[in-house]
Amino acid sequence: MFYRTYCKTSDCAPGSTSRAAYCGAWALDSTGNDRAIFHLIGRGQAWVHREGAREPMVVRGGDLVMFPHASWHQLSGTPKRQPGIQLNATGDGPFTTVLCATVEFAAGGLNPVMQALPEAIVVRSEDQSTSAELHALARLMLAEFESGAVGQQNVLDRLAEVMFVLVLRHHMQQAQELKGFLAALKDQRIVRALAALHHDPGQNWRVDTLAAEAGMSRTVFAERFNVLLGETPIQYLAAWRMHLAENMLREQRASVAQIAEQLGYQTETAFRRAFRRVRGVAPGDVRRRARSSGA
Repeated sequence: MFYRTYCKTSDCAPGSTSRAAYCGAWALDSTGNDRAIFHLIGRGQAWVHREGAREPMVVRGGDLVMFPHASWHQLSGTPKRQPGIQLNATGDGPFTTVLCATVEFAAGGLNPVMQALPEAIVVRSEDQSTSAELHALARLMLAEFESGAVGQQNVLDRLAEVMFVLVLRHHMQQAQELKGFLAALKDQRIVRALAALHHDPGQNWRVDTLAAEAGMSRTVFAERFNVLLGETPIQYLAAWRMHLAENMLREQRASVAQIAEQLGYQTETAFRRAFRRVRGVAPGDVRRRARSSGA
């Protein structure tokens, strides 16, 4: 993977308590969440409500559902959508336990892996085509979750990172058709070029030097890259550089000239032109907005 993940286990609801066992007409609402999130059901069952879906989806003990794009959803203890967050620990019916994790990326919001994923990925506990490793990890996470042992949070956070990768692998194995970056990840030659580009985005990359990294001819590499990712290697490089640049501008630790040099631009003027062309705004606009918002 070209991105480091930061996973945080929680009970899914902003500002809620650490309780994660619910009963009756409970609900966990994702309103306000802006990160990828997955929910692992321990005991009991829940209904997953989504915008535009006519009927809720039922998930039971051992099932996992991931929302890569932070799209709105609600888990509830009844087939009926509840008004907001309801953290009930009393009521009719059996208890349901839910373990949730949010996922952040060191590279920020733009992530070609996540962009290539569907709105939701569901892994059923009874699905025989799911890898034994994924089933075993789900059981381990739930056992750790129930144990209340010392250091539990650190253990769950590390297991959540592995779970995220295994869910991606599951999707790549099960999906009838992959698109974008995920399709490219199955081509080891293209992966070598992408790895080199991400490792050193400030390098003076050209199509022929990237093709050499891939061990392909320039023409074949360019055609294959375009088919898999829907853009040329140079367009991809420019977009990635400008995304990195925007993150640096928001952090406000480096001057525009320093950012330009780090990302391989010969002059600050050339960088400013490229940034405006790709992002639609000037570097100074990004920095001023970040300063005014306190970012």
